[in-house]
Amino acid sequence: MFKGLLKKDFLLMKTYMWVWLGAVAVIYAAGAAFASYHDQFHLIFPFLMMLYMGHVVMLPTAAWILLKAEEKGQYWLHGTAGGEKLLLSKMLISFLVMMTSLFVTNVLMLISMMISMPADFALFENGEFPVFEGVLLNGGITLGGCYFTLWGLFLWAFFHSLTKYPALKKIRWVIIIALYLIIQTVIARITEWKMVQSFFNQWTIQVGLPESNIWEYDAMRFTITGGEIQVWPIVLGAIYLLVLFLATGWLLDRKVEV
Repeated sequence: MFKGLLKKDFLLMKTYMWVWLGAVAVIYAAGAAFASYHDQFHLIFPFLMMLYMGHVVMLPTAAWILLKAEEKGQYWLHGTAGGEKLLLSKMLISFLVMMTSLFVTNVLMLISMMISMPADFALFENGEFPVFEGVLLNGGITLGGCYFTLWGLFLWAFFHSLTKYPALKKIRWVIIIALYLIIQTVIARITEWKMVQSFFNQWTIQVGLPESNIWEYDAMRFTITGGEIQVWPIVLGAIYLLVLFLATGWLLDRKVEV
């Protein structure tokens, strides 16, 4: 049954995926044409960064497209699969689309760096490409996309669950906005506590070089600053997102009418 869900969601998303990849190609071609016109190919990088940032909203957008299809067919009410399976199918297909696009963007970035930078230009002291920093960039984009997607799924399910209460139906949007703001405010306040910050600092990973280093090439200027990444916020954030996923599945198992 789960394979059938994946196939159905992929077929629904396939056309949109090709449209997005086509848009990536068009934006990159426009950036390359602009950079070539000015005879400074490094001007392509702002276009590439725009593509990277676009992936933050790509995952929730793909999930939203699949949710709209579910709303039309009322599959939540008539399907026999559990809420977690239905959600997981949409998350996996949306994730596949985003990873495919990220891979294409990474290849375009690599090609652009090889074209715009001379062979003897060392971005790092060992002369290697910034692979680790690229992993961090892709990881941050992926985590950001997952965060917005799971919050969107949860709020969507909670919004429709309120239809069972006629007195609240007209103020559902107010409740949804208030719920999100209250939860975010509480979390922000808790993370500001000195005790919590001390706990976060107990597990860190050194990133980059121990000191700040600057490299310049034409109009490009790179500053690499060493620092530490707190691991506990990442772990707790993953647990937080898992709770949102399970809560959304629980709401759907109650046969939320959409």
